[in-house]
Amino acid sequence: MTVFPTMSASLSGKSNVLLHMKYKAIMLDLDDTTVVHGKENLPSSRVTEAIAKAKKYLSVCVVTARTLKDAMPVLNHLELSGPCVLTNGTQIYDPVAKKIIHEVLLPFGVAPKVKRICNREHIEMRIFNGIEDFEVFDTHTKKILAVYLPQVVPEAADTIVGKLQGIQGVNVQKLNAWDKRYMAIDITSNKASKLHGIVEVARLLHISTDEIIGVGDGYNDFPLLLACGLKIAMGNAVPELKEIADFIAPSVYDDGVATVIEKFVLLK
Repeated sequence: MTVFPTMSASLSGKSNVLLHMKYKAIMLDLDDTTVVHGKENLPSSRVTEAIAKAKKYLSVCVVTARTLKDAMPVLNHLELSGPCVLTNGTQIYDPVAKKIIHEVLLPFGVAPKVKRICNREHIEMRIFNGIEDFEVFDTHTKKILAVYLPQVVPEAADTIVGKLQGIQGVNVQKLNAWDKRYMAIDITSNKASKLHGIVEVARLLHISTDEIIGVGDGYNDFPLLLACGLKIAMGNAVPELKEIADFIAPSVYDDGVATVIEKFVLLK
């Protein structure tokens, strides 16, 4: 496992001026935060440049619902070194060693219960085994990290979430689907969320969660913001997330992540 340096160990020269800076890591959601929602989209040139500058002063980490496969184009583009939280906290990826260093499995027996609910509601269900997601043929597969409902009509989403929350030992997250006509729902262990992932990353970086900036936009970013000392919602964030934010950044279309970095990291 990579030993991740503390901030003081990684700074030198001119940047020593910032040794007393309060924040030592920034945790960025991907879709509709760092990039415009879409598998093929990359950060804008302004956001890319801001992140490159930020890496000189603190750890830049991604915290996303995406799988490693779907997140990899952005991770490679940004050349990150900070641990990244994937699939809503079920995995942590070390981009330096290029390997998964932490996983949380869905409790055995949960998938069949979700499948029964999906069958009654006529909803597609997919399972994620740590590498890829696929349609459920055998709900007794031993290694399942998450169950994913990719297309739920928005009007039914809260009702479905309520039914799924009746299953013991799970965390249920509502999020934007790839197809914007729908919502998606992610079911993980109740020990896996963006909050749990950030706590583990803080342990790896030897920092306090109070020293972390969190930036997000969606319903599944409540755990992200709650885990961080500075809570930032994008201008395009859901209203409920803005209510708990310390600062509301410009939207993803206006390079809000760059504004956050310029204001709170580069101190412009």
